[in-house]
Amino acid sequence: MAKVRLRGDRVIWFIVAIFAMISIIAVFSVGSFLTRRNPDIMSKTSIYVEQFGSVALGFAALFLCYAFNYNFYRKVAPYVFGISVVMLLMLFVPQLQDNRNGAVRGLKLFGHTLQVFEFVKVGLIMFISWGLEKYSREIQTFKGFCLKLLVWVVAVCACIMVNSFSSALLLALVSMMVFYFMEVRFKFLLWTMGLAVAAVAVLFGIFHLSVAISPKAAEFPIFNRLGTAESRIGNFVGKSDSTLDLSKMTREQKEQMDREERQSESAKIAIKEGGLLGKGVGNGSARHSLSMAFSDFIFASIIEETGLVGGVLIVLLYLIFLFRCISLSFRCPDAFSQALVLGLAFLITTQAFLHILVNVRLLPITGHTLPLISHGGTAYLVLSAAFGIILSVSRTVNKLEEERKAAEAAAAAEAAGNAEDAEAADPAGEDIPETIKIEEK
Repeated sequence: MAKVRLRGDRVIWFIVAIFAMISIIAVFSVGSFLTRRNPDIMSKTSIYVEQFGSVALGFAALFLCYAFNYNFYRKVAPYVFGISVVMLLMLFVPQLQDNRNGAVRGLKLFGHTLQVFEFVKVGLIMFISWGLEKYSREIQTFKGFCLKLLVWVVAVCACIMVNSFSSALLLALVSMMVFYFMEVRFKFLLWTMGLAVAAVAVLFGIFHLSVAISPKAAEFPIFNRLGTAESRIGNFVGKSDSTLDLSKMTREQKEQMDREERQSESAKIAIKEGGLLGKGVGNGSARHSLSMAFSDFIFASIIEETGLVGGVLIVLLYLIFLFRCISLSFRCPDAFSQALVLGLAFLITTQAFLHILVNVRLLPITGHTLPLISHGGTAYLVLSAAFGIILSVSRTVNKLEEERKAAEAAAAAEAAGNAEDAEAADPAGEDIPETIKIEEK
């Protein structure tokens, strides 16, 4: 029976497998809140089966993306980006919106909900990678950089900001990191950051002015998310002035703020009670008070049950993954594959560390899940596909290096053979008889 050999970076393969095991165990362990809230329609077994199904679908997506040569992604990158943009625009159709906590992040299609932002993140990274290679000459000027690449990043982030300020910020940050490591002129990036800060400042200024004129302006979609972002930052820094929180926020925002504050406090308690080795898997108490223990605060739940040791292990896994991807990018033969690996690696690790920093209360609440560990369908599927793309690049790079080494070995062997033939024709060290003697008179 033929053996199935997985090529590519074995360390990344190992990390993916470890994440899958952690995800199944952690979600099953901390899913008590879901069963307590919906005892008639959900049980611990159903949670386990659901997450196991998400992991299985994720691995199917990973193997599918791994099977293609990365040149395939170069060809389809603009089309994938176009489809993701269409999905993003569909969020503005009321009949298709999945509204949760005052924000629209999902599409209702055929009885299922798709988290559009996850598709857009990967689609934009693929487009940026494609554009950096295709427009390598045009982006040498700031005008060309803006028209060919930056305008698309700004447009996507603006559409996302309407429903998630933190997701727009994450995508903008990852895009800038890719531009920087792909050696886009630094002054272009400085100008871009300056314009972005000015635009956000103007937007918040318009928000405060509009609310001052009419308090109902806070209910506008774009202002709704700005108010939520501002309240989260205010709560994080311990702002005691409640005038802003009450007068410039809707009732839903106030309820969400209270709920998030309780979540954050419960996460802090869970981390403290975890100690060095934790309470043991399945023995945590935060799962009874943390309504998002299986998604937005799963890292805090893992620390409570496995202690500081478990938390450090997860951090190390993400760091090792990032370093392996950076090392892989140096071996990539072209700009597209290099930018693609870096972009997807930055996306996954940046989101992971945002989640971790929120859980340990070093950043305001953002609502980002822990990649390949938190409960979820669409997010797990898309990020698994991202891992598959990275492994596809790794496999192709390894194959090219093997072919190069084989060619070098063949050339060396041919050179050695030619040298042996020459030596056989004219052996070294053999005395040549003197047959001709010239005498000079």
